[in-house]
This record gives sequence, structure tokens and C-alpha cells, in this order.
Amino acid sequence: MNLTSSLRLALLATAALWPAMLAGAAQAADPPATAATPAQGQDIVVTATRKAQSLSKVPESVSAFTAKKMDIEGIKSFADVAKFTPGVSFDEDRHDIAIRGITSKAGSGTTGIYIDDTPIQIRALGLNANNTLPAVFDLDRVEVLRGPQGTLFGAGSEGGTVRYITPQPSLTHYSAYGHSEVATTQGGAPSYEAGVATGGPIVPDVLGFRISAWGRRDGGWINSVDPSTLAVTDKNANRTDTYQLRAALAWAPSANLLITPAIDYQKIDEHNNSVYWTAISDPSSGRFQDGTPDRMADADRFWLPSLKLEYDMGPVKLTANTSYFNRREVVNGYSGTLYNLSFFQHYTQVGTDPQGASNCNNCIYPLLTPTGPNLPGFGPYVAQNWITNTQENFTQEVRLQSTDPEARVSWVAGVFYAHDNQRSTEEIKDPQLDALSQYLWGEDIVSAWGEDLLPGADDYINDTKAHDQQIALFADGTFAINDKFKAELGVRYAWTHFDYANHNDGPQDLLDNGGVAATAKGKKNETPLTPKFGLTYQATHDDLIYATVAKGYRIGGATPPLPSYCGTGFPNQYNSDSVLSYEVGAKGRFFDRKLQLAASAYSIDWSHIQQAIYVTVCGIQYTTNVGGATSKGFDLQGQYQVNRNLSLEFTVGYTDAEYSSNSADTVTGAILALKGDALDVVPLTVTLGAQYDFTLWEQSGYLRADYEYESNRTRPIPNEDINTENLANPIISYYDAGLRPDPAVTQVSARAGLTLKGCDFALYVENLLDAEPRLNLQHQDQWTLLYEAETLRPRTVGISLSYRY
Repeated sequence: MNLTSSLRLALLATAALWPAMLAGAAQAADPPATAATPAQGQDIVVTATRKAQSLSKVPESVSAFTAKKMDIEGIKSFADVAKFTPGVSFDEDRHDIAIRGITSKAGSGTTGIYIDDTPIQIRALGLNANNTLPAVFDLDRVEVLRGPQGTLFGAGSEGGTVRYITPQPSLTHYSAYGHSEVATTQGGAPSYEAGVATGGPIVPDVLGFRISAWGRRDGGWINSVDPSTLAVTDKNANRTDTYQLRAALAWAPSANLLITPAIDYQKIDEHNNSVYWTAISDPSSGRFQDGTPDRMADADRFWLPSLKLEYDMGPVKLTANTSYFNRREVVNGYSGTLYNLSFFQHYTQVGTDPQGASNCNNCIYPLLTPTGPNLPGFGPYVAQNWITNTQENFTQEVRLQSTDPEARVSWVAGVFYAHDNQRSTEEIKDPQLDALSQYLWGEDIVSAWGEDLLPGADDYINDTKAHDQQIALFADGTFAINDKFKAELGVRYAWTHFDYANHNDGPQDLLDNGGVAATAKGKKNETPLTPKFGLTYQATHDDLIYATVAKGYRIGGATPPLPSYCGTGFPNQYNSDSVLSYEVGAKGRFFDRKLQLAASAYSIDWSHIQQAIYVTVCGIQYTTNVGGATSKGFDLQGQYQVNRNLSLEFTVGYTDAEYSSNSADTVTGAILALKGDALDVVPLTVTLGAQYDFTLWEQSGYLRADYEYESNRTRPIPNEDINTENLANPIISYYDAGLRPDPAVTQVSARAGLTLKGCDFALYVENLLDAEPRLNLQHQDQWTLLYEAETLRPRTVGISLSYRY
């Protein structure tokens, strides 16, 4: 798509917005969306401590992104937020947020994810327990709290918390926001979006509303191909559609009471993931191809009704929030075709069938070559994996807090209740299993596997239903020792319960049980305590120094049993794990307030880590507590107003996270990690931004450039460490000689904007240098020759139009 076509499409996408924009252009509008600078004296107000505070006065490591800041920096998702936040990395495949090195693929989430006052993170019951993340359209701000937040935000905030704060309906004034854009990706399809939000008083001072609607298409740039002919079967297959709706009312039946009902809805349809096969692609020439026969889709939707009551009683304020989070995700978490062939080839290599008898009819090895399946004379083979994750979470929180910001003692205390129903269903549909068994071993499906296919052609199903319930009491108070010093003490005590019921069945569950599903139940009860202590020294009006000690935790749970073929003696439950964090930090303004800095250093001890253990012999995992780790580092963020027109922004995050002890699988004896092995996080991140503001034709404009850098890991994670290799018994070795750490990643983007009659126009280029690093290199197991990888979206050029009133 050329630029002329892009401009025409942008105007078409925003046609519905123009009447409102032109009608409001003659009225007073907000200033152009330029980045706030220290010289302007602006400071973002956040609620990271459950009370409204200027960001520079919060004695914690917090990054905040306002709606205007996200517009001007081109932030479209949390992946973009992470790039501008020190100490934070984001796995776009699993939607996993790592803060200061604390991340895990097992058990409860390590990062709390909130929409206003509602937690929405997921527990890993099985494979591909992906979090859902809200889109960033029509948000008041996004707050990222680094370090454990167990006192105020509870379990799941072990490494930190991410809060999406939505705009509240106004009882006094009207507002509107419109945004649209269109872009073209080099070698790919166009992307486009449009959204509108508006609100204001229905009955002044009594009843107000806020509604928004938004949609986006992210165009694909990876072609799905037939691996045998390389003919394109689905052009630009990795496209994604996202839709979001929100409606809220604010009702003030009296001067002291405000009632806010709201409902949020979001739907994401990812047509195919952004993985390419390395052997049939050529990134240097912009050719990305994926030969996976089964489509790797992800359909995710949620709706969230909530009711918030705020009652101002003068010296104290009562807040009550009730919500129900309902989510359903159907994802092709892994390729059923590639998984099955990698699994089956173990038995063609040694010439045995799945039951161990020497009966190899067609001893082909490997079944997966670097360029695809190797089944001469069999024809196309496709097996489909489906993983369905559902969440039904009811949450109730009631809290009281002091209202006088000048009082010597300020405090917040409350009670939290949550009841979460969650289900994970993993299926492999393989209608060709009988034919493939005849082809490989000369046996029908029952002879080869001990059981026929289940209804719906499932050859494997693993279904787990679980319930999480917790009641927690929490309190946090700050005492002003004098005009300079303050002390903070917080504590949270919780009663938690987890239970599950699991059944697995099908010929590929490797249980010769006469066609009867294997079932199991389990439960876990705990009473975690998470304290926090902090000291703050306000040296001057602009300079703050603080120190905190805080504990964070994740709730324990139970893990479904493994088939007997995997072995025996596996645990049936796991305990909570916890972190103890020590942090010192400072915030200040210097050089006549032109330079604003926030810096912190931390040391975190992580104990009894909940880990997913992959049992190589059967390709199934279980969860247990294994070993400990330490994470040490610092983060720095700042702004510098060079002169009236030029401002600079920068962040630096450094994380040194490693295992602090050796860990081994107590059942198989396989080495899981060695002391000194790295955790899988980016050690160093740096961002630099420069913005030049100007006036042209009596209109405000800006030029902006951003530079992002992520270093490579210089130490191996456990399965890259050759010292974890089990030479005596490779089948229980987790070392994988084919894996490599990601290389260093550099990205540059640029934007130019101009405000005309209250409308903000911007031209932008993302990934200006068209960097294509090979990221997340993976294959099915240690012996699979077919490799897959991911990379950055190629150079993308676009135009956007925004309006605020």
C-alpha cells in the first residue's frame, strides 16, 4: 500500500469522527498532545498506594503513562508500555509480564493485572495459560508498580502490579476523544484502527455517563505455506482483530455518595501467530514463511461488569468495589501436527511401537526435517491442538481510608474476597491417527495405543476444573515522624483455598486403561502473611529518598497426576512461593527543575519457586516447588528539558537474576537448574527519546525519535547450560543443545505531529531500521530438527489522527 492509499484509508476510517471534531474545533480544546516536561511543572497523579498522589511523591518505583503520553509515543499495547518501563519485559506469545526478573510459567501469576480495582490475572492449570490484557484505547492512564505489592494488591503481585485506570464519567463537563490511524508494514498487509469515546452530565451534578467503542486490525506479514511446495496457502496469516466496548454511569444521589456501574467488553481474534520456520525463511530479504499445517489461532474475549460505591464521610472515605470477570480463550497453544510427529519419531528412531514391542513397520527417521514433515507416500498429515481457558472471577473489596493529606497519620484498611472458577481443557484432534499408526507400525489404533479415538476425533484430552477462594484483611499506614521523615507499615493476612478435579483420556494419554478416563482431585489451603515496612525522607520539596522492605507471595495449589508411563512418585500439590524485596530509591528535580530523575536499587530473594517440570519421556508437565533465586539490579528514569523546545526522556533498567541453588527433579533425578544459571529475563534495557516542539502557521507541532535497546543474555538459562546434560540417560535430560539466547535488540522509531484546529495529526515510522533479530528460537524437543522463531514487526509507516475535547 502506498502513502496516498494510506491517507485515503485514514480519512475514510475517520469520516464518522469529523462532525464531532469540526463542531468542537471552535471551542476550547486541550493543548496538543505533547509530552509533559519538568520545566512545565507537570506531575502525573497516580493511585498506586490506593490514594491520589503526585508521582514524584510516591515512595515506590512507579511508571505512569497518561492517555496523551501513550498517543505521542505510539503505545498500542502493553508490549509498548514494557519498552518504556525499566525492569519490565513482556512475552508477547504467552502475554507474560516479568518485573525485576520475577516470572514463571507455572502456578499463579507473578504480576498482578488490574482493570481499575479488579484483578484479572490467570493461574496456570495447564499449558498456555495466557493472560488477557486490555487494549489501551480511552484509558486515563496505565500504572506499572515495580516490586512486590502483596500488602495492597495481594497474591499474584509478587513481582509487581500493572493497573489499567479507565476514565470515570463526569457530572460537570462534557469530553470527547477520537482516534484513528492506518499503517502499512513492509512486506505485509495494512493495519488500521478507529475509536470514539464521549461522556458528560445527563443531569448536572447528579448523573453522568462515559461510553467508548474501538476496533483495530493488525495486518499480518508472515505467509503460511505448503512446506513441500512453498506455495502460499494463507497470505499475511498472522493478522489480528481487536474490538473493545465500554460503558459507565456515575450517579450521585447525595453530595457524599457516588455510585458507578460499568461494563467492559473486549474481543481479540488472532488468525495465526507470528512464528516462522527458520529453514524456509529469509529475514534479511523480508521473507517470513510458516509451514505449520494447522492454523495457530487465538480467540480471546472477556466481559467485566463492575459496581463501585464511594462514600465520603469527612475524615474517612468508604470505597466498595464489586466485579465479575468472565473470560473465554480458545487457543491453538502448540501445533498438534508438529508435536505428534516429534513424539512419534522417538519410536521410529529405535524401531519400537508405543507399547515397547519391536514392531516398526516403516522405520522413518526423522519424521520432522528442518523443512517439514517426512512421511513419504502417506500424503498430508494434520493434527489440531485446542486449549480452552475460562475464567469466572467474582471479586469484592471494601476499604476505609483517611482523607486528609496533611494529617500526621494517613491510612487505608480493608477486606478483600475473591472466588475464582477456572477451567483448562487441552485436546489434540487427530482423525488420521489410525492411518498413521498403520503406516508407521503396521498396527491399527487400538493395537498401537490401547484405545480408540474419543468422540470428536480427540486422541488426547486433559481437562482440569479448579476453584480459587481467598479472604484477606489488609492495612497500610504512614506516620509523619516530623516534617522530613515518614514511616510506613503495612500488612496483609489471607485465608486461601484451592481445589481441582482433573480427568484425562484418549489413546495418546499413554494409559492402557480400557478406555476409561483417569480422574483425580486435589486441594490446598494456606494462610499467607505479607508485611511491608518503609522509611521516607523528604529532603526538599523536590527531593525524596526512600527505603522499603516488602514481601510478596503466590498461592500454592495442587497438580494433576501424570500417566504411569511418565513414571511414578510425582507430587500432587505444591506450596506457595514468596519473595523478600529490599529497595532504596530517590526522586528529585535538579538544575532549576529542568532535570527530573527517579532511581532505585533492589535485591530480591525468591524462595521455593513454583516451577513447571516437563517430563521429556511423555511430553507432559507437572508443577512443584524447586529451588530459589536472587534478583539484583537498578532502574532509572528521567526527563531533561534542554531548552524551551527540546526535551529528552530516558530509562535504564538492569536485572541480574540467577538461581541461588542447585535444583533437581526428585522423581527422575534430572538436573533442573544449577546455581548461577540465569533466569530467562533481559538483563539490560535502555530507552532514549528526544522531542522537539515548534510552532508552524500558528499551530503547535513536534518531531520525536525513540531508541530502544535490549541486551542479550550472557549466561545460560538451565536448558541452555551444558552442565545440566544427563549423558547417562539423555531421555531425562533438560539440556537442549539447539537453543540459543536471544541476541541484543535495537529498535528506532520516529514521529512528526501537528495540531490543526484541535485535531492532532501524526506521521510515524516504527522499526525505522527494519531490524529483524531472531527471537524465541524453539523446537518441539531436543531431537527435533525443525526450528521456529519470532522477530520484530518489519518497518511500518503510518498516519494517525486524534481529537480531544
